[in-house]
Parts: sequence; structure tokens; C-alpha cells
Amino acid sequence: MEVLLPLLIFFAMSGAVLWMVWRVVVAGGRARRDNASATRTAETARRAEMQLADLLVVVDEMRRRRIAPAETAPALSACWTELGRHVAEATALAKGGQWASSATALVGDLERAQRAIELVAHGGQLLSDPRGSDYGEGETSVKRGYVNLVHAREAIHERRETIVLAAQARRAGVRD
Repeated sequence: MEVLLPLLIFFAMSGAVLWMVWRVVVAGGRARRDNASATRTAETARRAEMQLADLLVVVDEMRRRRIAPAETAPALSACWTELGRHVAEATALAKGGQWASSATALVGDLERAQRAIELVAHGGQLLSDPRGSDYGEGETSVKRGYVNLVHAREAIHERRETIVLAAQARRAGVRD
């Protein structure tokens, strides 16, 4: 009987300690997964933003008639394909986790950029038509597509900044 009370106290204390350790491990794992998700989402946005910035230089040259529309077709196609990969990556990130809503919004911004690229490509086709009957529509499509690309890039940039700032604030809150 003398041994029973100390054993009960020992098991109660060790159970409490094990429960606390388990909570720290679970919470730490969740925080690491959330940080990794935020980092991947922000990195996807950063890569897309850089590709759009490079493409905007090419489209601006075409818009100003410094290069022929046919010369921009490979750059437009390559950027559209890369944005498709980013859409797939962001869609996978949007399936769950804390950053799902940000990743879903990023998917929308990336798809907006793809539509702008399609508009620029359509305008380039009209501009390169030898008949020239739709030249004015081609110019309008290129200009609208260019503006839409600028706005899509800005939206992606703002989304990335929001994710980075929120992740930093969350990390600061976890440390406190």
C-alpha cells in the first residue's frame, strides 16, 4: 500500500508530461507544414511574376512595333505553358491547409494572366495577317492584353506580398 500512492503520482505526472510533449510535437509539425505551404505558394507566385515581367518586355516591344508579332509567338507560348504549370502547382496547394484560400486566389490570378496572353496572341495573329483587314482590332487586342498582363502581374505580386507578410506575422506569433 505504501508503494501504490507514489506509483499513482508517478504515472499521473508522466502521463501529463507525455501529453504535453505530444502536443508540442503535433503543433510543431503543423506549424512546419503551414510554413512550407506558405513558402511554396509564395515561391510559385514569385516565379510567375518574374516570367510575366520578362514577357511584358517582349509584348511592349511588339506593341511599339519594334519587333514583329511572329517573333513574340514563342515567348507567348512558353510563358503560357509555364503559367499552366504554376496553375497546377497552386491548385495542388489549394486542396487543403491554412493557405488554401491564398492558393485558390493565386490560381485565379494566374488564369487571368493566361487569358491576357491569349488576347495578346490573338492580336498578334491579326497584326500579322497579310490582308490587314483587322489591323485595328489586332492593335486593340495587343494593347488590352498588355494592360491585362500588367494588372495580372501586379495582382500576383500583391498576393505574394500578402502571403509573405501573413506568414511572417504567424511565425512571430508562434515564437512569442
